[in-house]
Amino acid sequence: MKKFTLISSMIVLSILMIEQGYAWEVPSYIRANAGVRMWFTNIEGDLIQRDRTKIGLGENMGLTKEKLAWEFFASARFDNAHVLRLRVDPQTTYSQSSTDSYLQIKDWRLGYDLDFYMTPQILFGANIDLAIDGYDTKVSNVLVGGTPYNYRIEGNKVFPMLGIHGTFYPIVQGVALRPNIAARVNWWNYNDLETWEWEALTGVDIPINMYWTWNVSGGYRYDHIKFKREIDTMDLNRSGFYLETSLLF
Repeated sequence: MKKFTLISSMIVLSILMIEQGYAWEVPSYIRANAGVRMWFTNIEGDLIQRDRTKIGLGENMGLTKEKLAWEFFASARFDNAHVLRLRVDPQTTYSQSSTDSYLQIKDWRLGYDLDFYMTPQILFGANIDLAIDGYDTKVSNVLVGGTPYNYRIEGNKVFPMLGIHGTFYPIVQGVALRPNIAARVNWWNYNDLETWEWEALTGVDIPINMYWTWNVSGGYRYDHIKFKREIDTMDLNRSGFYLETSLLF
């Protein structure tokens, strides 16, 4: 972690001295980017049984609360105001080796952004996402209130999310960098499902040439989801800081 921070700082400081090219000197009709995110997650929540008994993910199941989640993402911007997005968390597993209990999460997101307010420094818009989530849960030899619990349940949950997003681009004169501050909020609440998530980040665009730009960002993200399954109700929160890097064309 310290080595990554040091290397990133040295790269940014060196590019501050470059005075040719700017991150926004790219074709306006289409832009595409792809990258990877390291999300240092912390998980909390309960598996609520039909009799209202709560099996704590950490307190009762003993799952590892902190886990590095790898996410891969790509997006394409068309006609300046329309963005298609894809984000994939192939698999993140929170486990307990002594009891063989675990919670495995897979998270796929397809999204569309409409940026209806744009100036050289401010971008604001609305978005819709389609979430395709997979949850595989195994409760093994867990004792709560004198009652033992042993079961496994897995399945997918598909649902939409509505949201808003915004970005602020401070203008920095005399350097070939473009810093930015951004935030995004999504939510959905219908029938037996409630979910919301938000994230805030700051980053910088570093031009490689007039077509390619390297982005380095860091931020904080919070996800909440609660939904009913055949055996229980999952009430889950994931949060934590993240670092990401991407290439923009």
